Amino acid sequence: MPRPSDAARAEAALWKLAWLPAPPRGREGDVLGRGTGSSIEFQDRRLYAPGDDVRHLDWRTFARTGELAVKLYREELLPRLDLLFDGSASMAVDDEKAALHLDLVTFLAAAGAGQGFAVRLVELTDEPRVRQLDELVARGAALDGRLPLAHTVERAQGLLRPGTLRLLVGDFLSPFDPAALVRGLAARAGGLALFQVLARDDAAPEVGSAWRMTDAETGEVRELVLEAPVVDAYLARLARLTDGLAVECRRAAARFQRLVAGPPLAEHVRGPLAREGFVVPA
Repeated sequence: MPRPSDAARAEAALWKLAWLPAPPRGREGDVLGRGTGSSIEFQDRRLYAPGDDVRHLDWRTFARTGELAVKLYREELLPRLDLLFDGSASMAVDDEKAALHLDLVTFLAAAGAGQGFAVRLVELTDEPRVRQLDELVARGAALDGRLPLAHTVERAQGLLRPGTLRLLVGDFLSPFDPAALVRGLAARAGGLALFQVLARDDAAPEVGSAWRMTDAETGEVRELVLEAPVVDAYLARLARLTDGLAVECRRAAARFQRLVAGPPLAEHVRGPLAREGFVVPA
């Protein structure tokens, strides 16, 4: 069973998530929000109303004006992150791809947890389920789901919390409607980013190679030689797919990033993820 490498958590200790488009919602915690709550940072005062906490009465204002007023404090929030990752068999067709996939999931989850996020991992299998990071690191993931990603995302909606920063990691190589996928994930979220993880053969098939292709979800087998027209047609479809995801992400004020397996995780982090502003040094 594929497992994340030890390097993924070690790398996460050096970075923190930088792309936070909106203050996440959540329970009382360490991050200041826009509302009023019970932190120690004074924000404003207003006249007392029945039901207000009498501990927040402003006695100086009462002594000066004769009116009861209460002090308002900046709301404290525990930021929350819902990290969905593709548990289908298509993520395990190539060892490098499976390794980068689980390393990236572990890196994002550990980096978020390190800066105070309440992280929920959701494995998108035929029956989506919540995973603990320690469990994922210790036991790995089977990556044997048969349903397409769009179906498992829909099934996982009940596991997502409102107002969270949502991240989705997968290859996005099964048929789906980019607009429906992105809009469904962006609804009631505090932010959204999609990470496409591809094998080198996914991103650039070699012309002239003979392939025995098995659909990871359906088990259908097809043998073919990847002649130039076949590769060109595949690359055109892949470009339309990724361009469609990128466009829909921009429309939803979300982000999209594509990573190709091969280099170790650290190169992806210190390269495109840092360059595109997803992470900054801790």
